[in-house]
Amino acid sequence: MAYYTIAHLLQGNMFGEKMGPLEIPAEKMTPAVYDYIFCKGVGVGESDYVQAVPEDCGIPLEKLEKLRHEFEYWYPYDLRVSGKDLIKNHLMMSLYIHQAIWPDMSKMPRAYFCNGHIQLNNEKMSKSTGNFLTVDDAIKQFGPQENQLFDGTSIQARYLYDLFVPGKRLASIGAVVAP
Repeated sequence: MAYYTIAHLLQGNMFGEKMGPLEIPAEKMTPAVYDYIFCKGVGVGESDYVQAVPEDCGIPLEKLEKLRHEFEYWYPYDLRVSGKDLIKNHLMMSLYIHQAIWPDMSKMPRAYFCNGHIQLNNEKMSKSTGNFLTVDDAIKQFGPQENQLFDGTSIQARYLYDLFVPGKRLASIGAVVAP
């Protein structure tokens, strides 16, 4: 998810076929450059705060600072919404990866919300089944009053958030993913 905060500056289109507005070639985006952007120059496992610009990276400081600013503006993100079928893989790995990169848990997502109970014509509503309605389509078809959306701070999302506030560990995650 961290990469998405800077992708619009690095990529000229969603496929990465063109250079983005900062005109930084992909080969210059080394692990040291990502450490500078996402970890303030501190590599994973290092304890000292280091804010050194990666040596010989060839990227001007103002561009590196723009990337860092963009990341720090959006992180940690407030809410990740996903399908319940992704709890055991994508969302679990997201938690583990965030803790591995930021051991102080300073960039841990604030909440996760899992949906997947919505049905349309007695079938699971999803892009893969083709019975998916966008919010715009649902409003056009049924009207705005009939399409009130619920708030993402449900008990499910709040419970996951409470497990991962700073200072708590991942030990109790089994309770979330148990069948």
